[in-house]
Amino acid sequence: MDQAKTNETQDPGEVDRIIAEELERLLDSPMFTRSPVLSRLLQFLVEHRLRGGRSSPKAYAIATEALGRSEDFDPAVDSYPRVMVGRLRSLLDRYYADTPWVHRLRVPQGSYEVVVQYRSAPPAARAGDEPADDGDVKTAAASAAAVRPAAPTVAPRPRDRGARFGRWLVALVLLALALFTLWALRGGSDRLFVGDPVPVPLLEVSAPVAGSLPESRALARALDGKLRDGLRRFDLIDLLSSKAPGSTVAGTSDYRLDTSLVRTVEGNTDVTLVLNRVADQRAIWSQQLRLTQDETPEFTAIEPLIAQLAGDYGVIVRDQVQRQPDNFSPGYPCLAQFNRMRQMRNVTNAKQVDTCLRATIKATPRDPVALTALSLVRFGDWQPQRMTPTGREAFAEARALAQRSYENSPNSSAGLFAMARANFYSGNCAGGNAMGDGAIALNPYDADMSGFLGLFKLTCGHGPEGEALLRRSLQLDSSYPGVPAVTLAFTLSQRGEQEEARAILDNMPSPSNMEPQYMMVRAIVQARQGQVAEARAQWQRLLAYTRQPADATPEQVVSRFIITPVVIQRASAALRESGVVPPKTAP
Repeated sequence: MDQAKTNETQDPGEVDRIIAEELERLLDSPMFTRSPVLSRLLQFLVEHRLRGGRSSPKAYAIATEALGRSEDFDPAVDSYPRVMVGRLRSLLDRYYADTPWVHRLRVPQGSYEVVVQYRSAPPAARAGDEPADDGDVKTAAASAAAVRPAAPTVAPRPRDRGARFGRWLVALVLLALALFTLWALRGGSDRLFVGDPVPVPLLEVSAPVAGSLPESRALARALDGKLRDGLRRFDLIDLLSSKAPGSTVAGTSDYRLDTSLVRTVEGNTDVTLVLNRVADQRAIWSQQLRLTQDETPEFTAIEPLIAQLAGDYGVIVRDQVQRQPDNFSPGYPCLAQFNRMRQMRNVTNAKQVDTCLRATIKATPRDPVALTALSLVRFGDWQPQRMTPTGREAFAEARALAQRSYENSPNSSAGLFAMARANFYSGNCAGGNAMGDGAIALNPYDADMSGFLGLFKLTCGHGPEGEALLRRSLQLDSSYPGVPAVTLAFTLSQRGEQEEARAILDNMPSPSNMEPQYMMVRAIVQARQGQVAEARAQWQRLLAYTRQPADATPEQVVSRFIITPVVIQRASAALRESGVVPPKTAP
């Protein structure tokens, strides 16, 4: 059995170097990457050792500094540190069981100290009938045994050749099985095995910290209720309650939202929100607001923060994608990549997104969020090919997926909005409006849903309602505005309000300001403001983007990225009337 050589028998500087290098290898390994809490625990124990800690860290320090427990943690009644260190020992053993090693890290039983265990060489491969040899482990007994005379060499028996052949045959069979399994897991849409989809992150909402006066406590309860009411309406997070601010339910939550509320002498209320990543106890987002007496206790000013936190491409989704940019696993990682593709307008990974969405639906056929997402992907496939058999096939599948989403979850905003979109694309304005209004009622904090429903309502002739929803979308989250913002700018320009339309366009970030809808509306607004040369240069860029000839009509160009005939007609008329393109010649 392998033994840990006493660290004091080695040069301390060399031991520290080995520990630091092993820590880096372990943290970079897939096994530890998938276990962020245990990674943080190992890092804490190693840093304690490298800082010169002469004894094991205490359970209290491990709990509060490495595992995110609150300061009132009592190690006498809570064995959480001991349990997690035990899991760390098991994970280390699993890692080194698959990795040849000369020295490894170990946390001995009954201790929280990291030590180094040595070997003189990696273990050699052995046949099943050969006895185990502990001669590769450096121990005091091994040093003493080194003076014994070597045993005489025994010539191999003839049966050894057959044993070696058998071992090669077994190895080839195992290799073939491994390659087949890899092919089955990766190949085609009919994969043999589909694992359980990864669940959405758990968000723990701490009770707001407030003063002891009755007014402060009442405002804290109102703020807590507003946050929970808004956050629970989104599909890409699940809420986990907490009894006390700063506390964490062990091993469950992925993020924690801490809030505080302070009433000033002038009667205002200062609200601070901090989002923490539980795995490494880092604050990844924070906002502070000063609210007047008129803005409390309704806390409507908090609504944009709710949308930015939990939205389809909000803070939490972006953090997950940033940490795992190439993860397309079924479930939450796939949905996060889908929203990344939509918001960044990058179709490079469209095939991977389509595949992982189908895998998610195969594992959970009634999931309205995955069904709605794949429906939108297929509507996107239909738009550029809508006059072809391939386009009609995409449209039929997109509508069928939307129908499944609604039938499986008729009381969810995802199911209702999927069917609303399908109705609008089919020309059924009445059905689209009814379904869309129901979806907004279930989640009035979703900026993306408000924006596209506003666009659909404008298309169907419901101008005031549509414009209100477009403004609501920008108010909730203006970081990725896209088509809703461009539509609002076009509406304002048509009404003669060029300054506000120009301000909306000027504030649109990349990549939204590189889309064809943006180029078209900006050209119209520039021309109406007297910048005709700049407007026509913008039109030339749009021609190049859509790969249309210089003499193409506005209808030909606009129909490349807009599907609704009435919108194509309005946009073409505006391009001619503003002077971006020449007026239509008489037949």
